[in-house]
Amino acid sequence: MVRDLLTQFLDAYLIRRDLRTTMAFLTDDAVVIGMGVSEVAVNKDEIRTKMLRVFERIPAAHRFEIVDYREKMYGSRLYEAYSGILIFAPDEKGREMSFWTRITMAVEKREDEWKIVSFHMSLPADQEENQGMSPLRYGRQSVGKLDPVSSRKLMEIMLSMLPGGITGCYLEEGLPFYIVNDTMLDYLGYTYEEFVEATGECLQKIVAPEDWERVEKTIFEGLREKGEYDVRYRVIRKDGTRLWVDDKGHGIVTEDGRKATVSVMLDVSKNIRLQERLWQETMRDPLTGVFNRRGAISGIKKYLAEGYQGALMILDIDNFKHFNDTYGHQVGDQVLKTLAQVIRQCIREGDVAARFGGDEFLIFLPGCTQREVLRDKARHICCDFRDACAKYDRGSTSVSIGIAVSDEEGDVDSLLKRADDRLYQVKKSGKGTFCYGDSDPVSADASVERGMEKLPAGKLR
Repeated sequence: MVRDLLTQFLDAYLIRRDLRTTMAFLTDDAVVIGMGVSEVAVNKDEIRTKMLRVFERIPAAHRFEIVDYREKMYGSRLYEAYSGILIFAPDEKGREMSFWTRITMAVEKREDEWKIVSFHMSLPADQEENQGMSPLRYGRQSVGKLDPVSSRKLMEIMLSMLPGGITGCYLEEGLPFYIVNDTMLDYLGYTYEEFVEATGECLQKIVAPEDWERVEKTIFEGLREKGEYDVRYRVIRKDGTRLWVDDKGHGIVTEDGRKATVSVMLDVSKNIRLQERLWQETMRDPLTGVFNRRGAISGIKKYLAEGYQGALMILDIDNFKHFNDTYGHQVGDQVLKTLAQVIRQCIREGDVAARFGGDEFLIFLPGCTQREVLRDKARHICCDFRDACAKYDRGSTSVSIGIAVSDEEGDVDSLLKRADDRLYQVKKSGKGTFCYGDSDPVSADASVERGMEKLPAGKLR
């Protein structure tokens, strides 16, 4: 979509010289920057005037090619695009010549229509001394360098109009700021004076501590290898809440010779929350709130891939069909939710709990392989579930559990099979208890743990 918009804009501007169509691609407050220090237009009237001047002085191009196009989405309403443009145009004698330029463009959705909010053309470094023809060069004899007051005013306008938080940091310990715009201060909830006092004017002070090492490494490595970086992380606001931001920056050298960055930060928290909600909808069981089968498999595979060993429990509610038929589906649903709640109360943060289908549940405990710990946890679940369901009929519902421990060679499927084999042993031997097995397949004489001796309600050993 963004590439198509760029193609149409360049066709109207470079080839057809259609001013009305060209202007229709821009927002009223668009910022267009050419290649010279004075070639800046900060609204449609200025852009129109400069474009007319270009149309009068420079012949239309014959054709153009978009090269090495890249784009990045910020939220659902803003894109940034980067590309090289190879332009073929006639010289003074009518011979075709080619010119190479680079563009950076920001596109925003306004009133359900995508518009260009900023457009910047620049020359490669080896061409800057001999600029030649540039499609956004607004008159070769235009005003020279801006005076200091005009430069500061232009910077203020640019910082206020560009989307997102604009920051600049010196490449020194803690990444001290040398510039920050009002949008960034609004993101963080500070006045400028509060910001200086609270942060010491260092990026490190606003980055979530658990993200800082990764952020610092990404910035320095990106600048060293490519001269730019792109990183997503959390910043801490004045009230202690956190925002997710996409931070895209480039390396520069300041007037006093210090290495630094200039970057745009965009608040992507809404997009992150939307992604999380959509992920939850695909990975969670809507009735119980625990993971569904897909979420469970994904979580277990991730742990195993990271080298974690652990234990898998498969839980099955005994006689659930009879119970469901006797008391009705509403009560049956309540029993399912009750088991999910019992499981949540017996596991740690980071453990995987899931409704695997019907009345079957699953627990994966990464890093937990001790036999006695697993026996104790299984007893708790059996007893707590029986107590919670006592109001229906003490003898009509219980839970059976099969337990298997992972090994270095096993995968999810083999682990599930071994746990299911243990569950089958329990079902065959009386229900309402659990069967523990090591990493070997269950043998014919595998012991069924009767540690509960049918577990009298409320009694733990």
